[in-house]
Amino acid sequence: MRGDTHGVRRGRITTGVLLWLVAAAAATGVGMTAVSAIGTDIFGAGRSPLSQSEVDERLRARSTASTTTTTTTTTTTTTTPSAPTAGRPRTVSTAGGTVIARCVPGGVRVVSAVPAQGFRVDAEDDVVDDHPSVTFESESGDREVEVRFRCVDGLPRPEIDAD
Repeated sequence: MRGDTHGVRRGRITTGVLLWLVAAAAATGVGMTAVSAIGTDIFGAGRSPLSQSEVDERLRARSTASTTTTTTTTTTTTTTPSAPTAGRPRTVSTAGGTVIARCVPGGVRVVSAVPAQGFRVDAEDDVVDDHPSVTFESESGDREVEVRFRCVDGLPRPEIDAD
């Protein structure tokens, strides 16, 4: 009877090992199917890395397609001995960019104009008067933001026109 129990035990172990192997193979198959459905196969059918020349070409194409210009412009004014000194700068942020301006004798001085991402400084009015302006234009050309300044009570007051 003892020999019979040994054979049954050996049969159960063999069956358990076989069932474990079948389950492991099924799990591996399901995992490989899921990975290949994502687009990257375990065995290398996915994308290969770019060569140095391909990287250079893509960077060159990207840099020529989108160039953002940062412009700093100074408008000079003449002062008379009785004129007040320059006021504190005021920062104005718009969808098109940021402009810093200050009141100076004879008008407003645009200290700097920095376009937002996707915009460029299209025009700056550097004529010495009381109404300098900065125009930001989107890279696609479909949006424009103009910031015009006046000096009111010694502080630059912006007028923003967005198209």
